[in-house]
Amino acid sequence: MLLNRLVDDCYKHWTPSAAKLYRIANTGIERSAEGAIVTDHRGTHFIDCACSYGIFLVGHQNPQVKYASQRQLNRMAWQPEGLTHNSQHQLSETLKRLAPGEWGDVRYTMTGAEAIEQTLRYALKRQLPRKRIVVMRNAYHGKTLTTMAILGQQYQSNQHGLNRVMVDFIPYGDFAALEHAITDQVAAVYIEPILGGAHLTLPEAGYNTRIRELCSAHGCLMIADEIQTAFGRCGKWFAVDYDNVVPDIMVLSKGLTGGYAAIAAVMYSRALIDRQPLDPLEDQVCGQGGLPYACETALAAIRAIEEGQLIEKSQAASTQLCQGLQLLAEAYPQIISDAPAIGLMTGLRLKGAVWENLISMELSKRGVHSGHSLNEKASAPVLRFYPPLTISTAQISQVLKALEESLEAVASKPRWMLKLMTPIIRNLYRIPYAMTPRSADQ
Repeated sequence: MLLNRLVDDCYKHWTPSAAKLYRIANTGIERSAEGAIVTDHRGTHFIDCACSYGIFLVGHQNPQVKYASQRQLNRMAWQPEGLTHNSQHQLSETLKRLAPGEWGDVRYTMTGAEAIEQTLRYALKRQLPRKRIVVMRNAYHGKTLTTMAILGQQYQSNQHGLNRVMVDFIPYGDFAALEHAITDQVAAVYIEPILGGAHLTLPEAGYNTRIRELCSAHGCLMIADEIQTAFGRCGKWFAVDYDNVVPDIMVLSKGLTGGYAAIAAVMYSRALIDRQPLDPLEDQVCGQGGLPYACETALAAIRAIEEGQLIEKSQAASTQLCQGLQLLAEAYPQIISDAPAIGLMTGLRLKGAVWENLISMELSKRGVHSGHSLNEKASAPVLRFYPPLTISTAQISQVLKALEESLEAVASKPRWMLKLMTPIIRNLYRIPYAMTPRSADQ
């Protein structure tokens, strides 16, 4: 059977712990999707509140995006390296129009990690003799060998033996740590305006503004990683819009095409480019991006958001989901610490990874996909609910009902089951499983 074969492959080549959980949960294979609904190989329907960690903003099989992407495929999907095309120019102008501030150039890569690497190359080259980089703890900026040097999840990057002596990690949201770390020796400060991943955290008012002020005062580059937050995920086009902050560089990906094509964009402010122009060869160094197919798809996704007023229309679903999660957090304080939420970037901060995985499995039984941490180690992980902007309030009601039932089921489980699950869950975070030595505290 295909399912057994896939789980066997997971056991052999990825992590045995995940394979065990898939068997316990009797996980299905996703076969098709439409709107906010995913259907597995058995014909079971799920409301997609994972959206591959926020990618499917405009819903699965969005007709507007589907038509535009297929039309471009019929014309030309790829162009010779070094050439630009009209759809790339249109996308660049569209992004400049949407983003706050004045922008001088947009460069494209295939993935967010490549885009972050491009910004690192730019910052370290243009900011000499400055070599220090400031990053927030628990931040996620990619997992290529270079970007892992600024990965806030240090337990993962340490196993690769990277030299991190020029990277300063500071607690997210700590104003005093900011003022101590950002000095005249710093080349750039990387910030997720809203900390994503398994540590979903909303900063205090004025936090991003203070970063902007300190970067300006000390000549550092403020680099905003909006890969997960942009295009309406957080309730506005960009998370920096909440503080009216304009970064020097902004990195975009994930929801840019609604999940139809691989693309990432790096936006450089006009003032920065006027002062420190880009090297024409930097695109080639970091991989070719911005291909006709991807650009046309991105333009269609943006049109779907704008013309359909998806950000505005999603406010009702957002309010309903946020309030519902907060009420459930208050009802189960033994399991849930709090319910961080902004726009349709929401979750439950749980008191341990065992709770997260048990709730996720119970939700799956009730027809809801949620975004669990899996390869992010967190003592209090956030089980995420990142549905499409197109989700209806009726579907949100179904999600909240399923979540309430799941919490009831999990809260009633015997202590021996929690103890049995603990070592399985603990091993989930040792990736790659066969290569990572067991540490002393495991």
